[in-house]
Amino acid sequence: MSDFETVLVDVDKVNQAIKMEVPLIMTTYTLPRKVEQYIEQVVSIFLDYVKQGRLKDNMIYCIQELVVNAKKANTKRVYFIDQGLDLNNQKDYKQGMITFKDDTLNNINYYLELQRQQGLYIKLVLHLKDNSIFIEVRNNATITVTELDRIRKRLIKAREYEDMEEAIINMLDDSEGAGLGLVMLVIMLKKLGLGPDSFDILKAGNETVARIVIPKNLKKAS
Repeated sequence: MSDFETVLVDVDKVNQAIKMEVPLIMTTYTLPRKVEQYIEQVVSIFLDYVKQGRLKDNMIYCIQELVVNAKKANTKRVYFIDQGLDLNNQKDYKQGMITFKDDTLNNINYYLELQRQQGLYIKLVLHLKDNSIFIEVRNNATITVTELDRIRKRLIKAREYEDMEEAIINMLDDSEGAGLGLVMLVIMLKKLGLGPDSFDILKAGNETVARIVIPKNLKKAS
């Protein structure tokens, strides 16, 4: 389904897909509020079905963080193209990031329309398989080597922290909008009893994939 006309969810169809271990795929180009509401409903149904309803608030936060990051990545691609800048050129990257946030916030509808025209999407995939819950947020603005390296370093560092206060003191990064959302996500998963292998961001073909893997029978952390 793509940029849904309604936020009403067919619960029976969702449950049937989960039961058959068929991936639930939701696609959007602009991420309007109605899509966020739809996603929240489907995630709630999914987690209730696999008897992990206690994870709802945590997973909805994580998914919101990842879909917003994917939207930002798509916006960044069209912004750089619109400005005649090369994302893979270090000088252009630094120049573009100085004005990216203010320019896109002040004219977001223009850049969202460019994303739709260029077919830049965000996909949320929920899939129960091999006794694990797979949650993926995919977008087709291919991540650059520099961006992936920056994210991986941030994730490695985030896994060292036990709480957000420590992270805030050590990881502010104004050029990329702090990045504290991803840090909080890692800390949150850690507190749920999930190890470092439970979350990763990778490049797969022309897509950037943020993936969370949760054992179906995850027990409460002690």
